[in-house]
Amino acid sequence: MNLRRFFAGLTLLVLLAMTAAACAAPKTEGRLVRGNPSAPVTIVEFTDFQCPYCGVGAQTVSAMLKKYDGKVNLVVRHYPLPFHPAALPAALYFEAIAAQSPEKAWQFYDALFADAPKLQDGEEHLKRVASGLGVDMTRLEQDVRSTATYKKIAADKQAFEQAEFDGVPAFVINGTVLVGAQPPQKFIEVIDAALSK
Repeated sequence: MNLRRFFAGLTLLVLLAMTAAACAAPKTEGRLVRGNPSAPVTIVEFTDFQCPYCGVGAQTVSAMLKKYDGKVNLVVRHYPLPFHPAALPAALYFEAIAAQSPEKAWQFYDALFADAPKLQDGEEHLKRVASGLGVDMTRLEQDVRSTATYKKIAADKQAFEQAEFDGVPAFVINGTVLVGAQPPQKFIEVIDAALSK
């Protein structure tokens, strides 16, 4: 009887550990990767294009990609906050552009964070930026409103909520979670620890 309880308890602990690992390591298959896809360290960033703290986080991650060139990559996932009206459209545009050109999607990402106040113009601004990048606007119109694009954002929101992060930006670096616009040194500590394993 005691042995049965022991194994039942052990099974429960294993299941809890697997659930925690699943929350701490969001799936990245089929997602756009910035940097070396084979890099030993992956930063998964949950972001909102209209969030000023996410803009700071994006700058920090960009610095990490340069500092650890070839050793770190980035996967962006979305958690558009409901009180940021342009955040969901921006996420949809990013994913729709990614379906056409990964390079242009990253340029779009950089452009939005570089001039965040213009997001107040809503979809007009998103279209201007996309058009300026030479995106196929006819295809973009279709992809922005496609079920597949909406499903990506919905999956990201679900993963974020299951992980119970406190807010955006949220970063998962090889399973280690950093929430908020953390200073670069925090990222360096986590990345160095991951690279030393």
